[in-house]
Amino acid sequence: MTMKAVVLSYSPTSKSGQYLTSHLEGRMIASLGEILSDECVINWGAGYAHYRGWQSQWLNPPSAIERCVDKCIAFDFFRAAHVPHPDWTYHREIARDWLHQGHVVLARATASGMMGRGISILNNPQQEIPPAAFYSKHVQHDQEFRVLVFKGMVINIGEKRALHSTANLMVRNADERDWDFFGLSTAPYPVLQAGIAAVNALKLDFGAADIGYSTRSNNAHVFEVNSAPGHGHNTITKLAAAINNYLRSL
Repeated sequence: MTMKAVVLSYSPTSKSGQYLTSHLEGRMIASLGEILSDECVINWGAGYAHYRGWQSQWLNPPSAIERCVDKCIAFDFFRAAHVPHPDWTYHREIARDWLHQGHVVLARATASGMMGRGISILNNPQQEIPPAAFYSKHVQHDQEFRVLVFKGMVINIGEKRALHSTANLMVRNADERDWDFFGLSTAPYPVLQAGIAAVNALKLDFGAADIGYSTRSNNAHVFEVNSAPGHGHNTITKLAAAINNYLRSL
């Protein structure tokens, strides 16, 4: 008997969570206590869920979600697993040194910000460095990808593309005003490799890694992993198909 899917979402109003639930022909729940014996939990960004009782066949344990939510924690896991990612620090003095060395620095007001929120761009060593949750070096890249990984395999690829000539090149926020994702059939090997490694490093069953890529150096850097990605460029349909295949294997 094939297990049925239930989606435990970080928010009942999540559009992507609702789409996933629909494509899985399942139901959305608010707590682990609502699960029936023939159901498999798909954790959609819910790091708050109680750990007790979490089972191995369920997808994306809450502890793994929490590693995604805090970028500093995620970067620590990336470093331990040798996943390429931006240099970062908590210290203003180090951020100022980076500015004097000619780097652009991103001051992050929060370690859990989404959609580019809370980012200040610093490019002058003489300017006042604002207090921040952390600071990171801007990574030079001319392409940015989102790589969706399920159980160690890439199942979908998107590329962020500018929607107009004045799009912000420093913070490529896919908000349907400056940038948006477009589906691709492939991406450079370092991008695919980094995406798989990042999702594995955080111990996620599935996740969508945002990755900057420099064509000149052939280097990729992982900016973050999304445990509840948006529904553009076939993300939800591809993920739902992978989950359904997984449920049939249980």
